[in-house]
Formats: sequence, C-alpha cells, structure tokens
Amino acid sequence: MANGEMSLTVLLVRHAEPVAPGTAGFDEFTRPLTAKGMRDAHQLGAQHTSTRIDAAYSSPYLRARQTIEPIAHARGLAIATIEDLRERMLSADELPDWRAHLKRSWEDFDYAAPGGESGRIAQARIVRVLNTIASRHSAGTVIVASHGNLIALALHAIMPGVDYEFWESIPMPAVFTLIRDGTRWRRTGE
Repeated sequence: MANGEMSLTVLLVRHAEPVAPGTAGFDEFTRPLTAKGMRDAHQLGAQHTSTRIDAAYSSPYLRARQTIEPIAHARGLAIATIEDLRERMLSADELPDWRAHLKRSWEDFDYAAPGGESGRIAQARIVRVLNTIASRHSAGTVIVASHGNLIALALHAIMPGVDYEFWESIPMPAVFTLIRDGTRWRRTGE
C-alpha cells in the first residue's frame, strides 16, 4: 500500500486430513484429524514459526481447529470460533451422488440441493466473515481455519478461474494468503 499504510494479511487455511465422514462416534462437528493430519498440522506450524500472527479464528468443526492449534499454541493465542466458518451445507440429507450436486452448484450459483446452501449464499457468508475479521484487524496477520468448499467460494469472489476443478485440487492442508487493501481483497503468492 502507498505511503506506508498497513494492510491486513489473512492466512486462510484448509484443514488437514480428517477421519472419514461416517466414522463411528463422530459427526461433522467432532471428526478429528487423522495421525497424518496431526503431523501435517505440526508441520504447518513449523513452516510458519517466523510468521507473526496476531489472532486465530476457526470453524466450529474440530478438524479445522486442530489444524491451527500448533500455530496458535506456539504464540499463546486463543482460537476464536466463528460459526460461519463452518463448511458449506450441501444438503440436509445424505447425498450418495454429492459430487454431482456440488459440481452443479459451481455451474449454477443459485442451485441448492434439498435443505442446502447455494454457492451464492455460502459465498456471501464467507465474504461477510472475512470482512468482519478485517473490521477487527486493520493491519497485521491473522490465521483463519475453514473448509475446502467454503475457501474455494471465498477465492472465487476474489479472483477469476476458481471453479469446481480448483476446489477438487486443493490439498489438505492448504494455506491461501489474502491481503486486504482498503475495501478489497486480493490473493498473493501460491
């Protein structure tokens, strides 16, 4: 930014590998990371040891929180839970062909499976969250843990070329760096 103005950096993190959906004893809120996911979360923390981080936010889902815990704990940061960082609700019912519904929702942003959120509604939700975080932090760096589809929708709002195939290609974990310049978001780095 010009004239030495400060900007806000958001490290938008897709959670590491969780136990599979439907694993006995766990629901969407309580599915933890696998052993590999935990190792990856610690590695992510090690990769960011020299990064100054001023605040940490997470989805209410355990797998998102566990992914950034090593980073937050190393800095003595409490992780604030934001309900609207939860994954997009594709449908209220189980969809055996959920990928077909998800693909359709990327092709038609107003499409929603029964009881689910359309891409447009979920995208508006994540953009609101990012803007709320920006209103709390005018400068510095914050880490935000969420989920693949919601993150892809956030990136779609910021840059061209984000689509269903982009979502499919996002690894677990993944970090996307967003910069808030004035009232606009932009993605930096890869």
